[in-house]
Amino acid sequence: MKSITFNLDLRNRCSVDTPCFKKECLEHAPTPTLMVAPTHTFAPTPLTFTLLGANRVGVGDNISPQPGAVVTPEPAVCELKDHYTVKNRDNKKGIWRILELCYGVAISNDVKGRHGTNSKLLGDTGHYERLSFWTHFIGGFIFLGYAIGRYIVVKGSMRIDENLTTVAAFTIAFVFFTSSFYHATAPDLKFAMVTRVLDYAGIYIGITVTTTADIAVATRGFDKVPFQTIADLPISAVVLIVFFVWRRGMLSAESTWTEHSIKSTSKNGCILGQGLFSYGHRDLAHITIRQSTSLLLFANYFMSVPTAFAVLGDETTTVILTLQIFGFFAIVVGMAIDRIFQWPDGRLVEGSMTCLSCPSNGKSGCGASLTSHAVWHIVALVSAALTCISREYALGASRA
Repeated sequence: MKSITFNLDLRNRCSVDTPCFKKECLEHAPTPTLMVAPTHTFAPTPLTFTLLGANRVGVGDNISPQPGAVVTPEPAVCELKDHYTVKNRDNKKGIWRILELCYGVAISNDVKGRHGTNSKLLGDTGHYERLSFWTHFIGGFIFLGYAIGRYIVVKGSMRIDENLTTVAAFTIAFVFFTSSFYHATAPDLKFAMVTRVLDYAGIYIGITVTTTADIAVATRGFDKVPFQTIADLPISAVVLIVFFVWRRGMLSAESTWTEHSIKSTSKNGCILGQGLFSYGHRDLAHITIRQSTSLLLFANYFMSVPTAFAVLGDETTTVILTLQIFGFFAIVVGMAIDRIFQWPDGRLVEGSMTCLSCPSNGKSGCGASLTSHAVWHIVALVSAALTCISREYALGASRA
């Protein structure tokens, strides 16, 4: 009996371990060809093996490749595509490059043609920064609406604490918009140099204005408050902003541009990343300075608590202080989640808690995943809302 030779082309093979194991993939998968080979030598294909008619091959029998055959290895499960880079098509510059970055991060980042397999958490067109962008972008409009409504209601008021509360509301919206703009441009090394500094400058300005408004509310418009107490926060914020702008100018872009990823080793030794990696300009040796100074500025309000008890009374101050403590606690917990615990990133890369991701398949799906930084963004929105409620409660009590 003549030998039967199978010619299997594995170069575009799909498997259940890769995101391409779908109906549309199977429809286009190469079909094995059955060939009756003559007795002379047959040229080897990517994988060629012979079933001799004299031998009966069972299901459990081992079938080895024909000697000399070229075997194409399966793609590693952990060999993922670069979902972070937003390709610069046609060498765009300036505003056109910014628009391209915003579209790639916020809406669709086409990774077709890139080496590796798609992230199961992000899909065909997803991006690591997408949820971080949208949480603060939407949050910015929420607080902008609150600020505009507040301005309309208290327009014409001569009270310093009322006006500063309105300014604080606009400042919070500004902070969230600068944050979303940074995350939209974060994949670009050059633009991220500028937008990251703008982001942190916005945070320092936001903390300064809102905390100053809190002090104004607690003291009924800085009544009998020394000038140096009022000027302390703005001066500190200016010094910090100048320092980090100077630091940015002294360091090269390449020296701070590093990869951030969480990796977990599977049983077979493969490093699983699930596509949750990013690049960015890091603070390196100055990270503790930035984080600690932000917390110190935010905590400056608690220095005015004794005055608040004396001016606003025990009952009102107790409510205000409770809201402020919860707001401060939320910030601390959010920073710990993002920087220390890195939750839920660690669970996502291991393949658990995938319900927190919404991969895109080209037609549907948002292409985003709830990363630890996105959690931090949500916590920051909650903290800002608590401080706004505390100010409004205090102002309402002072009007009565």
